[in-house]
Amino acid sequence: MESIGELVAAAVVDDRVWRTLGAESPDGVYLTGQPGPALPFVLYRAWKVGAGIVDEEVRLYGPSGRMVWRWGPEPRRMKGMFDLTTEIDLVADAVFDETGTYVASFILDEQVVGEIELPIFVQAAPVKLPKEIEDGLKRSDVIWIGADVNGRRQAIPAWFVYRDGKIYVLSQREPGPQEQTVPGIGRAKEFFVTTRRKGRDTALDEFSAAPRLLEGAEWETMATALVDKRKSRVGPPGESLARWRGSADILELTPNVPVEV
Repeated sequence: MESIGELVAAAVVDDRVWRTLGAESPDGVYLTGQPGPALPFVLYRAWKVGAGIVDEEVRLYGPSGRMVWRWGPEPRRMKGMFDLTTEIDLVADAVFDETGTYVASFILDEQVVGEIELPIFVQAAPVKLPKEIEDGLKRSDVIWIGADVNGRRQAIPAWFVYRDGKIYVLSQREPGPQEQTVPGIGRAKEFFVTTRRKGRDTALDEFSAAPRLLEGAEWETMATALVDKRKSRVGPPGESLARWRGSADILELTPNVPVEV
């Protein structure tokens, strides 16, 4: 089949790097966890394609060979074979469940015109968040935590522990009056957190976060921290811990907050 055109250049680049180096940027995308949301990244394409409108699409295939993420198809107007058509799109809502070397396929009218390889990393979590978010977490007893469940956003007010840039929350597996149950736990790849700023400015801060369920010694350590934070606890700490061991998960949330790379 005759090619529809030529992909002269392409890149998939972390937005912070792109804003510094532009088209000279090395390819790469950063996640806040695995699975987890990607920090904003740029799709750059330079095409030589006959004049007219085509459907453009980008697919990212993970190390397993599975298509993990897809952008488009989107209609785009090409300038013609004697001109370079440059497209730059910012992606701020992608979620990935694999890391490693990916293959990016660039597609026009369902025809793969070019491919590149790129790495997708898990970024080391910052131990400190932006001041307004830190203040909202350190000075609040309750925050809103939720996820998209069956296509609908659900959230609950939840008590929590904040430590070294991460949020920890207890979630009872079977909903009931004893403890809170976080929507989407164990299924959602991305959660959202809403905190309220302190002082006269009571605006809300909202950010996404990558989830991880704690197990074993990590579960025990954080359960001890959580039981001390439980204000409406009935009975001694040991009773709550014994009940939680068979009935509750502990969710670690790593905020999707950019740091310098």
